[in-house]
Amino acid sequence: MKFVINKILLWLKDGSLREIKFEANKVNVITGDSSTGKSAIIDIIDYCFFSSNPKIPEEKINENVEWYGLNLDINDKNFTLARRKFSPNRKGSKEYFFSGIGEIPRNLSANISETDCKHIIEKEFSIDSKVVIPYGGKKIKAGNKISPRYFLLFNTQSEDVITHNDIFFDKQNDEKYREALERIFDLATGIETVENILIREKIEGVEKELNRLEKKKLHFENESDLYERNKLNLVKEAKKYNLIDDTSNDVNKDLVKLKKLVFDFQEDKISPNLTKLNDLKRQRNRIINKIRNYKKFKIQYNEYKRVEGNNLESLKPINYITEKFNEVIENTKIKQLLSNFQDELIKIKSNISNKNPFDLNIDDEIRNLEKVLDDIEYQMSLIPETKEDFSNEIHKYIFIGELKYKLKYFEENLTDENFDEQIKIKKSELEQLNNLLKDHIDRESVIKLLEELIQRYLDQASDALGTYAGYKAYFDYRSKTLKLRKPGSVAPSIVGSSSNHMFLHICFFLGLHELIMRLESPYVPQFLILDQPSRPYYGEDTRKSVAEQWEKVNSDDREKITIAMKILNDFILYVNKNLQKDFQIIVLEHIPESIWEEAKLETFHLVEEFKKGKNALINI
Repeated sequence: MKFVINKILLWLKDGSLREIKFEANKVNVITGDSSTGKSAIIDIIDYCFFSSNPKIPEEKINENVEWYGLNLDINDKNFTLARRKFSPNRKGSKEYFFSGIGEIPRNLSANISETDCKHIIEKEFSIDSKVVIPYGGKKIKAGNKISPRYFLLFNTQSEDVITHNDIFFDKQNDEKYREALERIFDLATGIETVENILIREKIEGVEKELNRLEKKKLHFENESDLYERNKLNLVKEAKKYNLIDDTSNDVNKDLVKLKKLVFDFQEDKISPNLTKLNDLKRQRNRIINKIRNYKKFKIQYNEYKRVEGNNLESLKPINYITEKFNEVIENTKIKQLLSNFQDELIKIKSNISNKNPFDLNIDDEIRNLEKVLDDIEYQMSLIPETKEDFSNEIHKYIFIGELKYKLKYFEENLTDENFDEQIKIKKSELEQLNNLLKDHIDRESVIKLLEELIQRYLDQASDALGTYAGYKAYFDYRSKTLKLRKPGSVAPSIVGSSSNHMFLHICFFLGLHELIMRLESPYVPQFLILDQPSRPYYGEDTRKSVAEQWEKVNSDDREKITIAMKILNDFILYVNKNLQKDFQIIVLEHIPESIWEEAKLETFHLVEEFKKGKNALINI
């Protein structure tokens, strides 16, 4: 994918426009002192390409910038893409400016939505509705359109990653980008095509359906085999319950009779004896409950009469006292009390004398009910009800239900589903889909080619690799990392030294981009940004200038830095001449210009030299 960054554009608060210019088919170097804004170049490009998590420093940079922008050549079209600064709470702006002819106005205002801007960029990245995530993860859903940002993972090596021993791609601390790399790697490198991915999705669906049918067929065959083995037992059981006569010795004919009986069976054919017995039992339970309730009431009524009788007996002495001592008692209150007791005595006598003889009525009712109960018990005794007979009657209907299910299951499956025919159709469909993949490049073959391409760059770096000179490239597809294997050894070696790790990263990404260009994958832009590849050879004293730090770099390390820069230079020449492709490299460094001048690296281009107090990304 043709892609050239012509300019990084910063519209500053003071009204000025800061431009940093790059050239195509060059190794563009921004060198200079620490803390001058070099590393922010990657973050600015990332922010312009729709980052929702801006990494640009607020201090010095974002506080002085109004808009961030890029002037780009993408597929021979000149674009200007700009985005307003992010807010103090680091929320990315939704305001964008876009020019399809590369216009760079002095004063910007938003003229396009983020969605529309993304659609334009997606089209240039060859992303349409078919370019989707092939399978889902925790953060990424299957079927979602692939973001152009995922393909940019192949274009940057930040300062924290470029010397890492087991991480080769940026943003791998973000689970979403870890999942994205796993899912787009084959598409990005040309191992797979969109067409093949879609076909593979269909193949996966057909294979699942074929697997389901084969399991279902196996289950049916097992059930059918069991059914065949148990047919004789089913017929014997049916004869035991007198469902069919036992005059026939032909199992298949007996099964025909059994099917007819089972499928025509109705509930009203239930044994009348069993129905009558259940009715009598229900009547008996009702009578028993009535008798129990009457007896309970009789007990309560007798208790009531006993209490009233006791009250009557306790009041009888009142009459005697009144008759014998009425003349003697002169106290008015006592006379009134005796009078009240006499009135109460009269009421109790009246109540007792007026009560109906409930006990006589209840006893009659109980006797009548017990006669009815005796009659029901007699009727039940006439129905043969041994425990075994009753159990057999119930089991018979359970057996009929189970038999009906089994017969229905096999009848339906034998008539409605032809597993062999369905499996045959699915296998034919699978074969047709696999034939569409006949031009598919085998992954193992591509990985071998990638290792071969990387090896050429490793051989160029052999003088810098020391112990590991001559070791073979080994690409670990699962972890997406490059390792070194000693010739004649199967297992890869454990490589030490940040210098060696840096060379592994450079050789890996150059080989990766050559592979992508050779296989003509349209998704990955043809550029690479390296942030401080000389990091292993410089100290951490950020107070010193480039010149002061360079003086302390020993000759061996200077030679290694030169080798790394020469590999980059030769890569541009090789791609231009042998592959007839364009490529752009941007290097953010501490090294002095003398490195490439003395080595006569013709593709190197000094963009700017940042110096504290003189020139930086933001000169405020």
